[in-house]
Amino acid sequence: MNLKASILFGCFISSVGWAKTPLILLSIDGFAQHYIEQYKPKALTSLIQQGTSAKALLPVYPSKTFPNHLSIITGRYPINHGIVHNSFFHRDIGKTYKLGAGKNDVRWLTADPLWHINEMQGNKSAVYFWPESETAIDNKTASYYYPYDHFTPNENRFEQILAWLRLPESERPNFIVGYFASVDDAGHEFGANSPELINAISKLDILIGNFVEKINQEFNGEVNLVIVSDHGMTKIYQDHVIKWQENIVDGVKAINGSTQLYLYSDNDKKLQQSVKLFKNNQTQAEEQNYRIYQYPNFPAHWRLSRKTATVPDVIIEALPSYIFDNGKTSIKPETHGYDPKLQAELNAIFIAIGPAFRKNMQVEAFENVNVLPIITRALGLKDVDNIDGTYQIAELVIK
Repeated sequence: MNLKASILFGCFISSVGWAKTPLILLSIDGFAQHYIEQYKPKALTSLIQQGTSAKALLPVYPSKTFPNHLSIITGRYPINHGIVHNSFFHRDIGKTYKLGAGKNDVRWLTADPLWHINEMQGNKSAVYFWPESETAIDNKTASYYYPYDHFTPNENRFEQILAWLRLPESERPNFIVGYFASVDDAGHEFGANSPELINAISKLDILIGNFVEKINQEFNGEVNLVIVSDHGMTKIYQDHVIKWQENIVDGVKAINGSTQLYLYSDNDKKLQQSVKLFKNNQTQAEEQNYRIYQYPNFPAHWRLSRKTATVPDVIIEALPSYIFDNGKTSIKPETHGYDPKLQAELNAIFIAIGPAFRKNMQVEAFENVNVLPIITRALGLKDVDNIDGTYQIAELVIK
């Protein structure tokens, strides 16, 4: 069967008769924009050709999984949704953030995710994994959600999404979210052009093609589908490991995010001692392998210029191909987290198809805080005011 024909959306006259056309948002963690051209995944390429896509989806700083997934789902920059890195310190809570910590203390998350916004407008949401999806906002989670289990097979996730679509109308969610980490796992562990990465992309692409075909068969394509990723990947070198621990003096807390060190201290004298040690080491190094930034003199596009409980006093920024030592002897071949404005390899994907979206359209690259406005318009929700994204892209791509 011709694959393009087999996954064609909306080519039938609908007999489904949804009261509310459902929208499914899928995230492929670590899927770089250049993978489309480099590896030519058939299903994703076909969806791009038929629907709306962007030349790239631009990650926020830092190009880590949790900050970017929260920016996609809240429409806010990390300084406003609260998750400023995969690991950071919160002065008010007095703890270092661990992935998923919001389920135990909602104060970590400072913006409403889209599944909550959708529920507050009288609808049902369903989440099959997403960073911080177990956090109860105003004591309320999505109507349906699964606690995160990294090892749940991708096939199970797709089958559950279809099961949600098959529910009676009174129980059916109109907004469904799914998350897939297999491409990110392979990218970290084996790197670009590895058989393992190619296989991970191919297997997930086949599942997406089969999933879309089932949507067509059961629901005549009357489902909106948005596929995004959070970031791409870039190469690191085995010998590009920065030793840093001796630069931290007593009274300075350092949070190692691999591509950044976030430094926190209430004692400016102690902080400046650490900064001086980092500067001295940089002067003695054969080549520059990091840059030092002190609050409030961070690059404007990082959007960290307002003092909050989580914004660090100093950021030591590793240059691409370098990482900060974490005590491990085995160094993985690829990573992410660097300033995405300086690394096109870190660009992500945006693909949208279904009755709400224009066909055969590609728009210029845009920041991922603009995904939420697109989805709210596709869902027919009221516009959200307190976001950093705008509705400019939504007005281009929504019919």
